[in-house]
Amino acid sequence: MKKTKKDMAIHATIIGIIVIILIVSVVKLVKWNQGSEDAGEVITDENFDTEPEDYVTAMTSVQLASKTDDGVCDIVFLGDDLLSQYTGKDGLPGLTESMVENSKTYNIGFDDMHMSASSSTWSEENASDSFSLYWVAKSIALKDFNLLNNYADQVNPDFTKTVKELESIDFSTVDVLAITYGVHDYLDGRLITDVADPNSISAYSGALKSSIEAIQEAYPHIRIIVMSPTFCRVEQDGSVVNCDVTNTGYGMLADYMVAAKSIAVELNVSYLDNYYGVKINAETYKDYLEDNIHPNEAGRKLIAERLADVINKNLTVEMDE
Repeated sequence: MKKTKKDMAIHATIIGIIVIILIVSVVKLVKWNQGSEDAGEVITDENFDTEPEDYVTAMTSVQLASKTDDGVCDIVFLGDDLLSQYTGKDGLPGLTESMVENSKTYNIGFDDMHMSASSSTWSEENASDSFSLYWVAKSIALKDFNLLNNYADQVNPDFTKTVKELESIDFSTVDVLAITYGVHDYLDGRLITDVADPNSISAYSGALKSSIEAIQEAYPHIRIIVMSPTFCRVEQDGSVVNCDVTNTGYGMLADYMVAAKSIAVELNVSYLDNYYGVKINAETYKDYLEDNIHPNEAGRKLIAERLADVINKNLTVEMDE
């Protein structure tokens, strides 16, 4: 069948369009490889929605049976710099207390400490491990604070006063324990999980697991809430970079958070996601972080509001056994 001039014209047009598409595609690809602005849309937190990874659980009547009711909502904050550097009414405990009716908060923060210990066994050589989460939790569970008292002044003189306050708390009346350790493990590249030993206190998740188990055994009535750290910025190779794209040795900050949530779910305690749940990110951090790591008063208020909301809505909730 002979092709008409009209058919040939149509075919030529189609071929021409295909050639143009190929040329444009090649140009786009070259520019993309060169870092051109035509490389495509820059992906930011504003390009997609993220949902908080919260896990909130209630208590059973059996767990609550051992609690001594003093008529006050006693909230103990256990953690690091987020607590120790802000001890006034504008600190996280102070702000939370103002948002939870008839509450009393305790600020037990140890500067520059980690959730994990530097070694799986305690030694005087690593005396600062005494103030990692596990050894503090173990001291609470055993009602024995000799380890903390013996090394507080040596590790940091400010710790002495904090340990005395910790000793003064009657944990039989405590309603909530908010665990706020965490960011230093990421910043210092501590191991996230020891595959050979899930309870290893020298790993982030193992230390959290062992600590929660110790508290649960001694004080089953306490509602434990694991608080994730917020978005932060990290110094690496002479530059300051975002935690969502920076591996400090064992992963990015989100990897530590995933590990913490998995432990919370496994042990049936609450987990509050302050990474995706609080609007502190690559676009807003200047408004909420005062030194690339620590939330300023506005940032702490965002965290306190979420925590207070969880406490206010769930403190009296019990689940069926």
